Amino acid sequence: MLLRLNTNDKTVELHEPDNCDDLKVEVTGTMDPAEIDETIASVGAGRLVGPHAWIAVTSIRAWSAGKTGEGWDARFQQLLDKAGREGRMNDDRSYLYADYHAAS
Repeated sequence: MLLRLNTNDKTVELHEPDNCDDLKVEVTGTMDPAEIDETIASVGAGRLVGPHAWIAVTSIRAWSAGKTGEGWDARFQQLLDKAGREGRMNDDRSYLYADYHAAS
């Protein structure tokens, strides 16, 4: 999964929702952490905390609705389970974090 944040337009789009190997966050526009945080928060999807974009699991599910193939729920759950084991989720498992990088 690739989450694209555009800090200029304050938009967030999920690309490759069927790819449940990992969550990557790519930023277009300014790399200012305050702008990145504002972009994520403006769509109610989470927050930026240090070097990590914390993204709401409910938002990922909503963005993926109708855009994925059969078995997506199970594959997404495997991604969440892996992230939980690696400490990349908050305590109640409602947010998944990913490092962010500038769009290439």
